[in-house]
Amino acid sequence: MPRPKKDTDERRSEALAFRLTPAERLRVEHAAIEAGLSASEYAREQTLNGRIVMEQRIALDPAVFDQLRRIGVNLNQLARIANQSKQAPPELARACAAVEEFLMRELDAGSLRPTPSPGPAAAARETVSASRPADRPREPRP
Repeated sequence: MPRPKKDTDERRSEALAFRLTPAERLRVEHAAIEAGLSASEYAREQTLNGRIVMEQRIALDPAVFDQLRRIGVNLNQLARIANQSKQAPPELARACAAVEEFLMRELDAGSLRPTPSPGPAAAARETVSASRPADRPREPRP
């Protein structure tokens, strides 16, 4: 006797594919075996009912970001001089100390604060370019 047909709303007619490394696939298959499920059932349950841990990202005040960008430009110029002359300029140690002092001051002041992660795709869209002034509006990305 054949199995009874499922109602249209109960049928799983849609497929969702994603890629894994061989090690990730083994982890999923091992976890599925431990749970007594097929790999597909396990992935479906984890996707629909599992917990996702959101990583924290650091958001910078625009003024802090601009100051860090300027410091980075100066450090890059010093590194270029060091590479060309094969000798570290005397300003390099002072510049590194200034960076460390600035970061410690901003951490103590609370200018660096954790914000919820919007996810990798949104984070990529929100990346601020060092060449774009902070007051110029962002152009939409395709």
